[in-house]
Amino acid sequence: MSTNTIRGALSTVFDTSYRSVVRYTASTLAACALLAATAVRADDTPPPATQPAARAVTFPFQPYSFLYGALSTTAIAHADSLCPASSSVCPFGGGGGIFIGGGWRYVQHREWLVGYDLSVRNARNLFSSATLQQIRLEHRWVLGATPVHTFEGFVGAGGGVAVFGELLGVRTFGATLGVSAGGTYNVSAFVRLGALVRLDATRFLIPFTAGDGVLRADGGVAAITTTFMLTASFLGH
Repeated sequence: MSTNTIRGALSTVFDTSYRSVVRYTASTLAACALLAATAVRADDTPPPATQPAARAVTFPFQPYSFLYGALSTTAIAHADSLCPASSSVCPFGGGGGIFIGGGWRYVQHREWLVGYDLSVRNARNLFSSATLQQIRLEHRWVLGATPVHTFEGFVGAGGGVAVFGELLGVRTFGATLGVSAGGTYNVSAFVRLGALVRLDATRFLIPFTAGDGVLRADGGVAAITTTFMLTASFLGH
């Protein structure tokens, strides 16, 4: 084989190898450039917007007024000087009546209540019909008062002026102090039903005589009564 032939063959092999290396190198560089560009675009992509954390739903309190009514039944725990030991008959017995008034919830857990309380008492035939009338003012502390709860409890304290006599008349008058506790249930957005128990101490100031001639409300401390009420409130603005 001649020297020229060998040189030609070697040149051909070298050219083929060189071109293969160049193509492979170019392909590798192109792939690296593509990966780099993709990484850059990924780095430039802004992160997805994060949603703000959900806030607790609040219900701002708005003061409101309400009308208030009740049916009541009362028992005597201690009649004191209204029924002295010298008398076998007591004109200040148990009874029942009504309460009509209104109130104002001025903060979420506190309210005022004012109203007229009328009860007819068992006078044991000393009066044709004995009545106890009161003008009362009470402050209440409300328990569990939230817009999402339908039940509320409360405790209250108050007092007023009491008048006792025959057929809405006046035989004596005095002052009364009381404490109460109860609960209410919201049957709708504007109507609330409930029940309560009230303990009152009433001191009558003017002595009087009934049909048996016995002097009553002469001294003593106070008559103690317990009252149970079924209530209804009608909420306003």
